[in-house]
Amino acid sequence: MKVIIVTLIVCGILTFMLLNNKRMKTYNQFMKRMKLLQNSMDDIDATKEYANQNMAIAINQGGEMLTVCTMKKGSPVPLTYTFNDIISSEIIEYEVTDDSVAINNNKQNIATVLSENVGKVTGNEAALELVNRIDLKVSFKDEENPQVLLNFLFWEVAKDSEEYKRASEDAKEWHNILQNIIRQKN
Repeated sequence: MKVIIVTLIVCGILTFMLLNNKRMKTYNQFMKRMKLLQNSMDDIDATKEYANQNMAIAINQGGEMLTVCTMKKGSPVPLTYTFNDIISSEIIEYEVTDDSVAINNNKQNIATVLSENVGKVTGNEAALELVNRIDLKVSFKDEENPQVLLNFLFWEVAKDSEEYKRASEDAKEWHNILQNIIRQKN
């Protein structure tokens, strides 16, 4: 009996360690990507910057420069623009709906499917609104890279979660910064 209990405990500990190790590897990969993006922007004398594991953005107010950096084939690709090169910016949220799942399965563009009715209501339960991506789409006067999508959120979360609120606030903050730059230049 003691052998069975000890064996179960050992198996439980090993399972926990393996699962925890997988999460740690994922976290470490995210942190390495974010560090790569941040390091690629070291030459910029940024007055404000933001980075996550998928993109980085920095602004130099005095030099009137904006740098955006995204990952391409595992390497950071920084692009630097003057304030005069910025044409527009918009926030795009991809909400999860029954329709968008079907469209996503058909490999069509889910960006066009935005719905106010998200989730299902059963009985007295409220509809759960889910978002799987928040992008800041920035357009530039650049023939090679006329638009850049900066991903502030890129996995499914509930709209009432702290993670969604933080990503949404960060995207709105940078959108407002770019809108102010565009207004001043016009």
